[in-house]
Amino acid sequence: MDWAFGAPTLGEIEKRLRHLGTAWASDALIALESASPQSLEITHNLLARGRQQTLRECLDAELTLTRTTIRTPDFLEGVRAALVDKDRSPIWEREAQGGQTPPA
Repeated sequence: MDWAFGAPTLGEIEKRLRHLGTAWASDALIALESASPQSLEITHNLLARGRQQTLRECLDAELTLTRTTIRTPDFLEGVRAALVDKDRSPIWEREAQGGQTPPA
């Protein structure tokens, strides 16, 4: 687990999980692939930066990101899929654009 999730990028995490080829790694890949790409990037960055920050700095960073993230299309799509339509089939921005990450 440390080896796979200790990778510096999400792409490398996915590559390492594929390399492991275990049932656990396959389940982890399925979970990652179903999550919002935007949320995965944000979480990965927060965890990486958090290693060098105090708890207060981490909490401040999370609050700042939350205030902006709740206005993004992926957040709204997640709410729609989970709470409004309850279809559990979100279409994330990257998927809607044919696998391309939208410009920042």
